[in-house]
Amino acid sequence: MAQVQGSPPWSDLPPELLGLVFLCLPTRADRAFFPVVCCTWCSAARQCRLPTPSPVPWLVLPGGNVISFPHGETFQLPEGVRCHNSCGEWLLLSRDDGSCFLMNPFTKATMPLPSLSSYSFYEEPVEVPEDCMVPDHEMQGTWMYNKDIEEVSVLALVVCSTRLIAAIVAVGALGTIALCRPGAAAWSVSAHEECRWLSHTVFFQGKLYAFDNNTDPEDLIAIDIVDDDDCHEPRVSRIERLIEESFTTKQSSRLKMAAFLWLVAASLKCLRLTLRRACGLR
Repeated sequence: MAQVQGSPPWSDLPPELLGLVFLCLPTRADRAFFPVVCCTWCSAARQCRLPTPSPVPWLVLPGGNVISFPHGETFQLPEGVRCHNSCGEWLLLSRDDGSCFLMNPFTKATMPLPSLSSYSFYEEPVEVPEDCMVPDHEMQGTWMYNKDIEEVSVLALVVCSTRLIAAIVAVGALGTIALCRPGAAAWSVSAHEECRWLSHTVFFQGKLYAFDNNTDPEDLIAIDIVDDDDCHEPRVSRIERLIEESFTTKQSSRLKMAAFLWLVAASLKCLRLTLRRACGLR
């Protein structure tokens, strides 16, 4: 009688095949669970080059659900937790006691961050060329003038690395660049640099890039950051203007309006599809 051989274990699947399966998974939640199966699957997942996380921010609903685009993954915020902003798969959350942390809702990984009301001020000067200084009529003072520290909004969040977090924080007309390392007691802010409003902030090859909203129309600036082992806390060392907007005001306004309308249309389409899926509709 012929002996029946059992099927080979799932861990014996070729790494090339596992990689194809991993890349075909539709959601980040599925990709987060894939490496947990076994060491072979984990190794295959690490060798795959994934597309960068969606730059579209998460949508926070009044009931506490958080929805990501474009696939519409949902995450229920724990009770007593507030969402301030997001970067890729990371959510910036705070508890009722004011403590903050980053959380990946798919892997459940967390990173402790300082409270949004805790700041330390470094005295080292920030090098700013004359053409990049805040205009006199836009000067609002430094972040040290801020008296309403309990009402801080996070306009932008950038997870630069596992040891460096950047945020654009604001209260009223005051806005500034805040830096920290996970686990630090306070955000690091310049004691002397004039507050400025920045938007569309990204991190690339060791620098922050952002649009300077203190100019009309906005200019592109680069922000150098010092963050090494000899540095007590991360700090901004230089701000320089890379591209000065050359469009006329009328041309710039039209471009901004076109970009805004395109973004609204794309967001509404994603939202409509997400809500239809949530309601079980096709």
